[in-house]
Amino acid sequence: MAAGATVTEVTTTFLSIPLERPLVTAAFPIPAIDTALVRVRTADGHQGTAWSFAFGRGRVASVVRLIEDLAELVVGQDAACPTALWQQMSKAVGFIGQRGVASLAMSALDTACWDIAGQAAGVPTYKLLGGNRDRIETYASQGLWLDRSRDDLAAEAADLVAGGFRAVKMRAGLADEDEDVARVATVREAIGPDIELMVDANQAWDLKKTLRMAARFEEYDLFWLEEPMPHTQIDDYEAVTAAMPMPMCTGESQYLKDEMLTLARRRATDYVMPDLMRMGGVTEWLKVAHTCESFGLPVTPHLFMEHSAHLAGGCSNVVWQEFQPWWQPIMATPVKVEDGQIVLGDEPGFGISLDEAAVDRYTI
Repeated sequence: MAAGATVTEVTTTFLSIPLERPLVTAAFPIPAIDTALVRVRTADGHQGTAWSFAFGRGRVASVVRLIEDLAELVVGQDAACPTALWQQMSKAVGFIGQRGVASLAMSALDTACWDIAGQAAGVPTYKLLGGNRDRIETYASQGLWLDRSRDDLAAEAADLVAGGFRAVKMRAGLADEDEDVARVATVREAIGPDIELMVDANQAWDLKKTLRMAARFEEYDLFWLEEPMPHTQIDDYEAVTAAMPMPMCTGESQYLKDEMLTLARRRATDYVMPDLMRMGGVTEWLKVAHTCESFGLPVTPHLFMEHSAHLAGGCSNVVWQEFQPWWQPIMATPVKVEDGQIVLGDEPGFGISLDEAAVDRYTI
């Protein structure tokens, strides 16, 4: 092991990043983005940066504690070999299980080490992963929430398109089905026929309602309908994917590659949406992407655009990076977007530079 790649320190900072207004989904309101920020440092001065989050400070506190526990295993190891570290962490949490909090903790450490691997190689992480492309189509996911009026939706959607986005995602899942349909119609009218429209129901419906709503949404030309039912109902996802008129997108709530493999084998979705945290980091996320490619399934990353856009750039079957700027307030250099695409830079690793004053301001 090269001495320069040795992990000398892992620090975890508990942040609560406030939102201008709470976000409202069919699942729950979101007042702030509570985050476990991880920085892994090596003997040669490299710093890998990543994070995990949860909705609620108590939940994030448990993630922080487990990261600190696993960090004892990581210190002294080779940060440029994240796959080996992932295997060690996975074994260490075997008694309590690799999913849930364990996966979130592993993800932050694993992703930070992939940042260092890119830095050690002197290339952006997307090139380390294959360098398929350096511009990633992105869709606007930062607006169009359930608490907006129809007028608010129309204005917000028009603003997103004027800002250069070529695709937008809105939320559905109200108790009033007619209102859900009217809101989709409002957004489609506001963005016109040439902008892609995704609708996310956040697991609010059952099988029959999903089929009913999909039929009512058909005339609005959705690019996909996202996670309409509880994510555990794989039989229902298989049935709906085969029957509804628009593509299905799901997977953000699944953990690790075996749960994603079930979706792929059963053809229970048209677009697979792996979440970097629930995959336990880049190491497992890549296994999912490559497995889905063997099934002819496209992959679309959930959240974490600061890291996931590089994964999209390294894999040939990835489409659409979700643009969600929750962590942009702590960035010294924001994610660059041109013509509806995230532009990946030339900085080694993920190219993340933190605004330390902002980090201090949001530290709990």
